[in-house]
Amino acid sequence: MKKFEIIVPVLLIMAGLLCLTMSGSFMFRPELRVYMKTFVQICLWMGVPILLAGIFYLLLYKKRGE
Repeated sequence: MKKFEIIVPVLLIMAGLLCLTMSGSFMFRPELRVYMKTFVQICLWMGVPILLAGIFYLLLYKKRGE
């Protein structure tokens, strides 16, 4: 894969996260602390299922290899 094919989706995901965070944090008060708290919460809620899916995939991959 070319770098361009990786950079474009990463930038689109980052832009989506920023828009989601802004809409979630500006509902309350437009402060940096609220924005960062909402950003961390969104990242954690996205990261936990991805991490669990990755562990599940590795366990299945390891089990098939035996």
